[in-house]
Amino acid sequence: MIDRSPDLHPRYELAKQVIRHFRTPAFYEISQRCNIWCEGCYYFENRHRLRVIDEPSTGDWESFFEREAARGVSMAYFVGAEPALERDRLLAASRYLTYGKIGTNGTIKLDPDIRFRIGVSVWGDDETDTLLRGGSILRKALRNYAGDERAVMLFTLSPWNLHTVPAVLAASRDHGLPVTFSVFSPTRTYSDKIAAQFPADDEFFRLAPEKGIPVFSADDLLRLNDAMTRAMDEFPETVLCTPGFRDVITQAGPLFDIDPNTQVARDCGSRIVGNLRYHSTALTAEAVKCCTPDIECRDCRLYSGVWSSQFIPDARFLRSRETFVVWLDMMDMLGRIFLFPLPEIYRQAGQATA
Repeated sequence: MIDRSPDLHPRYELAKQVIRHFRTPAFYEISQRCNIWCEGCYYFENRHRLRVIDEPSTGDWESFFEREAARGVSMAYFVGAEPALERDRLLAASRYLTYGKIGTNGTIKLDPDIRFRIGVSVWGDDETDTLLRGGSILRKALRNYAGDERAVMLFTLSPWNLHTVPAVLAASRDHGLPVTFSVFSPTRTYSDKIAAQFPADDEFFRLAPEKGIPVFSADDLLRLNDAMTRAMDEFPETVLCTPGFRDVITQAGPLFDIDPNTQVARDCGSRIVGNLRYHSTALTAEAVKCCTPDIECRDCRLYSGVWSSQFIPDARFLRSRETFVVWLDMMDMLGRIFLFPLPEIYRQAGQATA
């Protein structure tokens, strides 16, 4: 493809260099605590989640991240319940690792010395936030991260909040914050509770007994695709998304090749195999299936799995020059969403194509 389109060579080099930043990734559970109660929480709605009784000291975390840097970790993902509750652990990581992404609910402003990308979880406007998360989380997050160059608002879309997209985008734009998208994907624990008609509780299973499972039907996926299209068209300076990513994440049916025996995705880029490791707060590498261990693979549309499965363009992106450009656009956007600060290669690519 590049041989037939030499003018795309600079963009292809940019794509390759972006992908190299993900060559040795690792997930780190930073905290077992959280300060809010999100319906269907990926962490707490997991009956098999790892529980560490005696967590290591700050010095142990420091030594651990020093070893991880020596191991060659090129991209770190800081997850768990709420990483921002463990400031010292994140500071320790930032002293040794160059690139990382912190998943946070945004209610706690992270220390400016923590120089990683910050993915601020968004679930809707004030009314929807109160319903799904127990309070006006978005308002606090916007106040904490307004104009913060590290922050990207990660809007997890579901049938319960799709109507709030314009309001959330407008508020984020007004606070100088870009927005990208994921799609709610239930854990096995959450799905099983719904199927078994468990009664509601007062924590992470409040709404499902009455409202059902918040996943998009085949028809609803068309609405989702349309909502993402309008978002890109109406808020081009705010939305970090591409038509290629939109079409992948909204396609009907399972997004991955599901093993019929285990019901586990065989081709998801977020599977914990090869160089990819997942560490609990005990600082041990755990034998879990993926970056969100209890997620239901057949219903998974998490942006992490979708993005990490695009590093090698498949047949749909190799049909023509135009489809290959769609993939190049995705790789450019991948870097803009996950890498902070943006590598020098972005400036060089801009000069080359100017």
